[in-house]
Amino acid sequence: MTMLSSAMNRHHLKLTEEEMKLVARIDLRDDLPIGTDGHSVYLSNQEPILALLRSLIARQGIPKHRIEYWTDPRHNPGRTRGSHSDIFARNGSEGDEAYTHPHFKRFLRYFLYGADLPQAAIEEFEAQVGNPEWFGGSDIIALTKKTREIVRKYRLKGGRYSDQFHMLALDNGLSSDNANSVRRAAVESGRR
Repeated sequence: MTMLSSAMNRHHLKLTEEEMKLVARIDLRDDLPIGTDGHSVYLSNQEPILALLRSLIARQGIPKHRIEYWTDPRHNPGRTRGSHSDIFARNGSEGDEAYTHPHFKRFLRYFLYGADLPQAAIEEFEAQVGNPEWFGGSDIIALTKKTREIVRKYRLKGGRYSDQFHMLALDNGLSSDNANSVRRAAVESGRR
């Protein structure tokens, strides 16, 4: 099984050749061009998404913290109780149905590529975190301040970006509490 890098970013999963072929068959876009039949995209995505997930799970290719983002309620702060997967289940999508649901694509993108933020924003954030092994409770204050600065600098306002900062914090080894603090900082900055 030859492992290939799916891109330059260090947060991108290293995929096998077969997995890269499966990814190439999946339309990961949320916003489809006008005139594109969303239902046919949904149908054509089903088989490659499920095959890709089976392969990644079989070789334990998805980092544990990314799976927890999907399954652990601590990573879904707010009014709605439960994990992201719990929300899908309450809405009638479980197992394969959840994984092929169009709204799951954002989680699949995270599994594969990490946070969807500009590379410069990621680098600034990671420079502030430094070595995650040495990140302590008092460091979160400086990191949330830096997160608000990055949000304003790169105009990353809106709930979508706050979730991406949460994901980036997890990818950098921060605890769920610290990742939630980063998310809140991004939300607060986006309101100003």
